[in-house]
Amino acid sequence: MFQENEYVMYGLTGVCKLAEKRTETSGDHKGVEYYILYPVKDESAKIMIPVRLGQGRMRGLITKEELKKHLMQLQEEDIWVDDLKERGKDFQERLKTGEFYQWLAISSCLYGEKKRKVLEGKKLSMVDEKVMKDAWTLLCEEVLYGLEITEDQMKRLINEEEEL
Repeated sequence: MFQENEYVMYGLTGVCKLAEKRTETSGDHKGVEYYILYPVKDESAKIMIPVRLGQGRMRGLITKEELKKHLMQLQEEDIWVDDLKERGKDFQERLKTGEFYQWLAISSCLYGEKKRKVLEGKKLSMVDEKVMKDAWTLLCEEVLYGLEITEDQMKRLINEEEEL
């Protein structure tokens, strides 16, 4: 169960502060418990999600131990798909899972591909570039709030230039 003032990941919205848990006292939703979330990217936005649905869409932020495990797992898996259309579909599905590891895998895979393309004087496709940006943004936001790791530190971790 999540606690008030805790930071959580909420779907593709990103990191949110769980401001409160409250029960509606009137209207059609009387008696329904809600989490009240404020996205860190836009604290003026307010998200109300029923507690019974929140467990499926919300999760705690990544821990240092989980990040270490994911970085090791990353070295053992290659998610690259040669066909651009299939890769785009696969990466979009991975992105939508809301799972940290999937965002890490996408970011690492496409970051490596981007480095290779630059050496060849080429660029990533627009599809790959957008998916990489979306995954990287969510990934960095989570490690910044969960582990206080900067974007530059995250790049070095992925490239195995730095240890946790």
